[in-house]
Amino acid sequence: CAVTTAAATATSSSSSAAIPRTVFVGGKGGVGKTTISSSLAVTLASDYSRDMNVLIVSTDPAHSLGDALDVDLRASRGKPLPLTDPLTGGRLYACEVDPSAALETFRENLGAFDVEALSEALGVDAQLLESLGLREFSGLLNNPPPGLDELVALANVLDAKDENAGRYDCVIVDTAPTGHTLRMLALPEFLDGFLGKLLQLRAKLSGLANTLQAFLGSDQAAERAKTIDDAVSKLEEFKIKMGRLRERLRDSERTSFAVVTVPTKLGVAESKRLMIELADQGVRVTDVVVNQRVGGGKGKDEDVDEDATLQYYERRKAGQRRWVNELREAVEGVSSSTEYQNNGPSTGPIALTEVPFYDAELVGVPALAYLGSQTFEDNAGFDHLLGDDHSADAADGPQFVICGGKGGVGKTTTSSSLAVSMASKGHDVAIVSTDPAHSLGDALDLDLRGGKLVDVPLIGVPPTDGSLVAMEVDPAQALGQFKGLVDDLIGGDDDGGGPSGDLANTLRDLGEVFDTLPAGTDEVVALAEVINLVRRGGYDRIVLDTAPTGHTLRMLALPEFLDGFLGKLLQLRAKLSGLANTLQAFLGSDQAAERAKTIDDAVSKLEEFKIKMGRLRERLRDSERTSFAVVTVPTKLGVAESKRLMIELADQGVRVTDVVVNQRVGGGKGKDEDVDEDATLQYYERRKAGQRRWVNELREAVEGVSSSTEYQNNGPSTGPIALTEVPFYDAELVGVPALAYLGSQTFEDNAGFDHLLGDDHSADAADGPQFVICGGKGGVGKTTTSSSLAVSMASKGHDVAIVSTDPAHSLGDALDLDLRGGKLVDVP
Repeated sequence: CAVTTAAATATSSSSSAAIPRTVFVGGKGGVGKTTISSSLAVTLASDYSRDMNVLIVSTDPAHSLGDALDVDLRASRGKPLPLTDPLTGGRLYACEVDPSAALETFRENLGAFDVEALSEALGVDAQLLESLGLREFSGLLNNPPPGLDELVALANVLDAKDENAGRYDCVIVDTAPTGHTLRMLALPEFLDGFLGKLLQLRAKLSGLANTLQAFLGSDQAAERAKTIDDAVSKLEEFKIKMGRLRERLRDSERTSFAVVTVPTKLGVAESKRLMIELADQGVRVTDVVVNQRVGGGKGKDEDVDEDATLQYYERRKAGQRRWVNELREAVEGVSSSTEYQNNGPSTGPIALTEVPFYDAELVGVPALAYLGSQTFEDNAGFDHLLGDDHSADAADGPQFVICGGKGGVGKTTTSSSLAVSMASKGHDVAIVSTDPAHSLGDALDLDLRGGKLVDVPLIGVPPTDGSLVAMEVDPAQALGQFKGLVDDLIGGDDDGGGPSGDLANTLRDLGEVFDTLPAGTDEVVALAEVINLVRRGGYDRIVLDTAPTGHTLRMLALPEFLDGFLGKLLQLRAKLSGLANTLQAFLGSDQAAERAKTIDDAVSKLEEFKIKMGRLRERLRDSERTSFAVVTVPTKLGVAESKRLMIELADQGVRVTDVVVNQRVGGGKGKDEDVDEDATLQYYERRKAGQRRWVNELREAVEGVSSSTEYQNNGPSTGPIALTEVPFYDAELVGVPALAYLGSQTFEDNAGFDHLLGDDHSADAADGPQFVICGGKGGVGKTTTSSSLAVSMASKGHDVAIVSTDPAHSLGDALDLDLRGGKLVDVP
């Protein structure tokens, strides 16, 4: 971000309405997004000579920004909170958006279109308003689409008209993991389409008001017309706000995206896909940050320092021991809670399993089989899945196993190795990935594109009667087929005048909202395929590899939204059933009969889909046949998010049976091992060599995207995408001082970040602040990257705001602040 000079400060009043530079920080879950983004914010805000205000905002539903800054951001209720630390001098603000409060305000505005309220205000029969389809349309968001609440909250923070308006030089957005971020970037299109259709009713309502004026007299009619105008005005204002947000996301001069990753096969593969998809969406990627680089940072490989390596090993083991103990206490607490006990029959308390930190990526069936044999066999916590009692399976259908947790903690590796292990014990297993940013194929070393079940050869597995198939759901294909049914339902009706014509038009408008459906809808539509697997039979174990925490929780709620949406469509269709006779009179019996059959077929298939949604909802909450395994890593942020996830799942009636702690240094299955010096040094060298391979592949991908036509067409740029490598630190960098240190080592004297940390404020004064978007694969350190970047920019005199859009927020964890509440919080 450009920094504020004395001259720019003196003219701040004239540029108070300017749009700040915005940096989105994103990537795969668990790669350190929050740490990077918060350290950037601290770096910018802590430079006194530049006097720059920085806002860092977490949009991850599983916030960890407060944890990273070591500040409680929950008390601010979604408002920016100024941090009071002497390092940033009051120039750093932090916020974990409050989706529920923002959505409630949005619903209140929609409430003005309630049929009963308008009927009373206008003094007309409610049936007349229902003939316009108003009840179905205005009631659509009673069960809002997942991600809508976060988007509304982010729009409120970035488009504030309160005392914070024009305050920030730079806004850093700490986002949810890859798939959720891409969905959120597309969600403004859905809202724009929905609100546009709703506002088209204005002309019809205004016509009613004019008619009333003739009967009621000007004063009374004018007062009631004002009720309509006020309701429409609020929605138009919000529609404009959504339009500004959409433009801002694609403003290549004021908004940029930093992809955070780790040097692993899965991390690099997802980052390559993310860069290409962002370029296709018109979002400018300016930086790629490679986190957890063993053997030096900033592109340097260092020789092995034996003493330092052994000290690192001991410190990391001690730190992990602390967080495993805290997690064990949380597991015992949730297991004994009333909510957990009320979730039905259980095999007992939640089982905690520790998995060693391997020095090589475990990719492919033989490696996954080895991992499974070391993790799940002779493990009482998984006896209910690996056991050989098939009598219950035959009678009651397959067992569902859902693997979820914070991004980047190894969910896909855990779920796929568990699937291989169950198959090796004679079970017929299907594993399905519902993560929008698929990595199941990468883990199994198979091409799973196409959205169909693929047989997985059980290479390296002892002879078995079991089998394994895998599938990455194809959301686009499933949604396209589903949209075709909706088109059959709504298309071709007479759209003439009168109540029937108005109703047909409203049905068509409602169906067209499906052109821009919200985040996750395509996944849930595709997930109905899982229900087909159950009905088809042949499998006694079905494993779901899910998206990171916040997205998974939203996915569990999405069937409610779709059920309500389809209910509205089918209700309108039923009201229009009388049109069939009219069509027969005007079109002739053959043509009308053919049209009626098309409609009947569509209704039948959509009703069948509604039944599938109901079965899916029931299945996810069937405590006897469905279990949830929480996957995590032994870090403060990982443990904090896992504790929240266990509690929320218990509240939702989903049974958690296991917690798997990955990447445990010094042994697994609860054992701490003594240091083997030779083995430790060999591990260090192997890990460094493996990382070097994937960094080189990532560098080639960066060069390819930078030279692509799509990237070049995204507007002015500071040049090709810059690649930054960050060392693997032996301690968690949490809180402003630690993030400031990380920022000084990562972003200062780094040409890739000169456009953000530099002191040229001429552009800021004229064009508003810079946007920076941090994204990438889950678990690669997006939050750490975005928060350290925010701190770095603040340290350079910039006024920075960092916002988390990840449904599973961890920005508060990274900043060590309580950011709950959805308001901006000052970051000390």
